[in-house]
Amino acid sequence: MKISEQELSELLSYKQQSNEDIVRYKELIKHQLLKSNKIIYLLNNKELEENEAENDEYFNVNILPYYLIKPTQTDVQNFICYEIQFNEIPRNNPGMKHTEIVFHILCEQKNIVEQKTGIARHDLIAAVLIDMFHGTNIFGNQIVLVSNEPSVVDTDYATRTLVFEQQTNNSLKRLNGTTFNLRS
Repeated sequence: MKISEQELSELLSYKQQSNEDIVRYKELIKHQLLKSNKIIYLLNNKELEENEAENDEYFNVNILPYYLIKPTQTDVQNFICYEIQFNEIPRNNPGMKHTEIVFHILCEQKNIVEQKTGIARHDLIAAVLIDMFHGTNIFGNQIVLVSNEPSVVDTDYATRTLVFEQQTNNSLKRLNGTTFNLRS
């Protein structure tokens, strides 16, 4: 199936449109993670390091805008996966919505301890993410950490899940020049 240049341009515009919060939030997170040398260092991707890869080459390899990794890994890998959810609209204020930003940190057990610090890698990545996001206004309103839970995925991965919350404006759409709240 072919797509026109105009249609492709329209798809790319979702990255900046204020009404498309999930895409926009994920782009903001992507840029924050990729500009952090601490995050890139802690992901510890030996192949990318040996090839002197640029930070943006870690995207869709170790930094994923979804929580899904290949079921079988041939190399030791560590991941930061992130998702955005809008799961509640206050009954008394439909112009606002409750937003959750969820980070899933997965670290392979073969290099779970970061050698230079002696700290578990998933805990250290979580600490850096908390420093980067907690209390910031990166998405327009202040976000706060509300959950920080360790777990295991299987016998190979230790995980830590961080949940940040914020109250933000509910998406507004324009139809025939009229702006309305989607939940009204």
